Amino acid sequence: MIYLFEELDIFSQEQLERGLPLLPPKRREYVLRFKQAADQKQSAVGWLLLAYGMRQEYGTKKIPDFQKTASGKPFFAGKNMPFFNLSHSGSFVGCGLHREEIGLDIQKLTPAKPFLVQRVCTDEEQASVKSDLNFCRIWAMKESVGKLTGEGITSSFRDILVLHPEIHTRAIPLENGAGFLAYSTYSGRELPVMKVSAKQLLAELS
Repeated sequence: MIYLFEELDIFSQEQLERGLPLLPPKRREYVLRFKQAADQKQSAVGWLLLAYGMRQEYGTKKIPDFQKTASGKPFFAGKNMPFFNLSHSGSFVGCGLHREEIGLDIQKLTPAKPFLVQRVCTDEEQASVKSDLNFCRIWAMKESVGKLTGEGITSSFRDILVLHPEIHTRAIPLENGAGFLAYSTYSGRELPVMKVSAKQLLAELS
């Protein structure tokens, strides 16, 4: 399941303060290290979405312990645990929760500046970039693959879709042309997207 939060721009300080106690202590401490309120909200909402998803799908009342791979990708410790991935951009926050490995990325609409297009796209892709929205879609897809494999943005990022033909990637447009959400898996299974409001999020976890 993909959980999508679209209200970060109106998520209040009061709501943040209500949500923080719902996070594990170490994660709460991490959120509070950010000096800017906007950064605190982005981080907190991502983990609140994960807690929401775990409760919805697995009946878990708290986020299980997690570790990180060498590349920094978090995963739940223990056997037979689901995989997850978080992303945020602009007023959007997303959480992918799945029984198999998943990479998720959200990209708000970004101008397709020539230097960015050259950095992100192959020659063939550059020829197909006809709009900012099209460029945003390609970027989100590549980021999701990099997050699935743990490669992130490396020297091979430009060719990452070509280098991983075994990976299946889907791109979903955000409302009103605001950008794209993309997720990648090895199975290619289509995942439903559930939009979650701040009211739903806090009510479910309280």
